[in-house]
Amino acid sequence: MDALTNNSPSLPIIDYAKLVEVKTSDDSGHFLTRPNEQHKLFAALRDVGFVYLQNHSIPPKAQQLLFQHARQFFAQPELEKAKIETGESKAFHGWFSPQRTSGNSTRSDQKEAFDIGDDNDPTRPNQWPSDWPDFRTDMTSFFEQCHQVHLELLSALAEQVGLEPDFFLPYVQAKDHFFRVLYYPETTGSSFRNRFRASPHTDYGTLTLLFNDSHGGLQVRNKAGDYVDAPPLPGAAIVNVGDLLSRWFNDTLRSTEHRVVEPSAFDKSGSDIPDVIPARYSIAWFGHPNRDALIEPIASCCTSDNPKKYEPVYAGKHVVERLAKLHKDGKNTETWTDSMGRDGKQDLVSEVKVGA
Repeated sequence: MDALTNNSPSLPIIDYAKLVEVKTSDDSGHFLTRPNEQHKLFAALRDVGFVYLQNHSIPPKAQQLLFQHARQFFAQPELEKAKIETGESKAFHGWFSPQRTSGNSTRSDQKEAFDIGDDNDPTRPNQWPSDWPDFRTDMTSFFEQCHQVHLELLSALAEQVGLEPDFFLPYVQAKDHFFRVLYYPETTGSSFRNRFRASPHTDYGTLTLLFNDSHGGLQVRNKAGDYVDAPPLPGAAIVNVGDLLSRWFNDTLRSTEHRVVEPSAFDKSGSDIPDVIPARYSIAWFGHPNRDALIEPIASCCTSDNPKKYEPVYAGKHVVERLAKLHKDGKNTETWTDSMGRDGKQDLVSEVKVGA
């Protein structure tokens, strides 16, 4: 699979400030920024599945604090991080090392992560480093701010298919989201011959909000099947569609494969990959429906040209099956079908409260 390298913005750019604009028109018909930007967002997620989101409401200082915490957390000795190691019995919250969980460093992703959920959910408590209250405070504050941006984006998408702006609210108000800070350690150029920093995959839920440091590496697969660089755009988040939102929209919106490499696996200049690749950090907030939400295609997205493609699934079971396979393999699968679950199917009756 070829990759196309480019240091310029390669994704559509959406202005969040226009999406949340209250005034939509004046007597002369101007100021129609909100509906126009909503349409632009919908078209971009339909055609590409990814966008840059500018002028969002999450302050740069909040992002800077999390990157500082990430550098400090991942610099700890492995034995210290292992005190709060994640796993299914811990609702996949805590420190995650794919190499440790898969036991195969020849194929696992070259990364570590620290994962949390809603800190107010007593059924799936987070694990936190001891004697570090600022880390907890800043992480949970960022979680809430991302949730609010997520609601605004879902509202904009709902209106584009004839639904009420708050249609998705009952399905996501439990805040069953997944929040991750990521560390891609310094590595060698030769390590990319057989491994990725993040293997090709799609995300699991509704919408992902991604915040990168200044190092590139994210690549998005286009309709032609090529991976295209999506370099960091200063001040912008990257937003992409997850599998369950795509399923809700009966594939009208694209859940697009993406991966993390560094540098690009195929450099147009023909130069060799450097011997030493510097460390990389990112912040990823994964929006998910309530774990007991039953997800089935929206009626207005099912037409004679695009018939209903999916049976209903419970969101919680879908997400847990995906996370379990990630931990087992040390990397995500490039594509996912319901038959990949541990029981070979999606059970619509049992395990609705998976992870509780």
